[in-house]
Parts: sequence; structure tokens; C-alpha cells
Amino acid sequence: MSQIVVSEKKRRRGMWPVMGLLLAIALGVISYFIAPGVIDLTKKLLPQFSTRGMSPRDVHLIFTALTFVILLAFAAFLVALFMPKKPINVNEADLKKEREKMAEYRKYERVRQRRINRETQAYLREKAKKGE
Repeated sequence: MSQIVVSEKKRRRGMWPVMGLLLAIALGVISYFIAPGVIDLTKKLLPQFSTRGMSPRDVHLIFTALTFVILLAFAAFLVALFMPKKPINVNEADLKKEREKMAEYRKYERVRQRRINRETQAYLREKAKKGE
């Protein structure tokens, strides 16, 4: 006899949190470097936008945070969209067979219960006749 064991291929998901953290850090770095461009674009698109009363460093950090949140939301959407789904081993043919078996079992139980009831009634009638 052979002692070979066939192992199923398991998906390794233990590193996903680490990859998520690395993705968030990368998005933070990207956000930091593209924040000046986003500030300039905002000033062009919204002429009434003003940064008076705020230091340039504060404006840069605020736009970095806003850009980071937008990029993170987009990345989360993409991950959710393309995330592998758990395999479901159900198909319509199996469900139909199972429904038919359930209906057949219910029918069998009804017939069996009727037979038991008839036998019980016959027994009680015979007992009543003997008792008279």
C-alpha cells in the first residue's frame, strides 16, 4: 500500500494584511509627492479657492491626506472588485435532485403515517369488539 497523501492547494492569505499595509504606505508616499500638483489643479479649477491664513506646510499636509483617502478608496474598490471569491459547489442539477428527494421523502412519510393510522384504528376496533 502506498502512503502518498494528496494535498489540496491552499490559498495563502496570511500575507494580505502586510501587503495592505505596504499598499497604504505606498499610497501615502505617492499622495505626498503629488499633493503640490493637486493644489495647483484645485487653484486652476476653483478660482475662489484660497489658502490665505494657512501655512504652505499645512495646506500640503491637508491635500496629502485628501489625496491619500481618495487613492485608498479607489484601491479598496479595485481589491474588492477583483478579490477571489470562495468556490461554491452548488449547481442547479444538484438542487433539483435534492428537492425531488425531499418531495419523495415527504410523500413516503404521508403514506407511512396513513398506514400506521389505519393499523391503529383496526387494532382499536378489534379490541373494542373483543371487549364487548
